[in-house]
Amino acid sequence: MRDSAEFEIPYTGLGLGRHAFGFQLDGTFFQEFEPPGLVNADIRAETELDRFDEMMHFDVRVTGTVDTACDRCDAPMTVSVDHRTRYVIKFGASTHKTDDDILVLGPADHLLDVREFLYETTMLGMPLRRAHDDIKDCDQEVVRWLTGSVDDAPDEVQEEEMDPRWAALKGLGSDEDEKTD
Repeated sequence: MRDSAEFEIPYTGLGLGRHAFGFQLDGTFFQEFEPPGLVNADIRAETELDRFDEMMHFDVRVTGTVDTACDRCDAPMTVSVDHRTRYVIKFGASTHKTDDDILVLGPADHLLDVREFLYETTMLGMPLRRAHDDIKDCDQEVVRWLTGSVDDAPDEVQEEEMDPRWAALKGLGSDEDEKTD
């Protein structure tokens, strides 16, 4: 478990203007979130907090690699991540999120916890379809099963295992076809 202070920015002490921060994200960081899926990650997050009188812009760029499972064969694979996101943070009477995903910080807040922003930006940067570029890199046994080229059970075995109630109905369709010809 990492220290949460590592991902907190004391924004009240910062002057107006731009301020850069860097964070290193690994598997330990991602285990704090549900569902815990990114075990091995090597992500560098470069951030810039642009402070104004009544609001802040928080720009996040994440780059690196994440180990995940292939969507096609479930074998481990490495995916590259490179994504940018801008978050808007306003100052208000109480701390809450608006419908537009704008974070409003109340007067009692002095620290900006950026963990959720870093996690969200990384997840948005992940490809929607995570599969090996070449099907030859996939687990070939799974590929054979998916394409139907693996015959797990002979037809005789499947016939024996059929429920007798359905076996009686199976022949009904063929008798009807013969009568119409």
